[in-house]
Amino acid sequence: MKFPLYSIYLLYTSILALIMVVLIPRKDIYKLALLGVFYGALIDIFWIVFIGLIGAGGYLNYGPLGFKNIPFLPPIAWTAFFIMYLYFSPEKKPWNYIFAFIAAGYSVLFSNVLSNLGIFHWTFSKVLFPFGLYLTWHLFVTWSYMKYGKKFVRDVIMNKEE
Repeated sequence: MKFPLYSIYLLYTSILALIMVVLIPRKDIYKLALLGVFYGALIDIFWIVFIGLIGAGGYLNYGPLGFKNIPFLPPIAWTAFFIMYLYFSPEKKPWNYIFAFIAAGYSVLFSNVLSNLGIFHWTFSKVLFPFGLYLTWHLFVTWSYMKYGKKFVRDVIMNKEE
């Protein structure tokens, strides 16, 4: 039986979502879900379009699981990733920024695994360009979450529960 390449998207997104549900209490998933969608799905779609426009790479072999060069499942996977990222992120400087640096390194490693599986490709560099992109992304998430996101969760999300 041949495993279609686009099934890898479903597999890694499901595994990431399962890990998130097992590791993070539902109450915290609820608190962080909207920010996870913003930091994960929306920014991932921005990066997909950006790297496509400059010819830096992109997703491959997503079969029926995408539309107009945008696969459906990676933004969902990035949402789960950033919910976990925000949940596990240290509160204090410089640890939160060191965490961002390490997460960017992990993201490069994972994107290269996807590249080796034939569902993603980088054209400029497999390390330097992706690391710059992921580091920018993670530093922005860390900075904006510390500056605005915590207040948003406290004042908007948590007030809706009461």
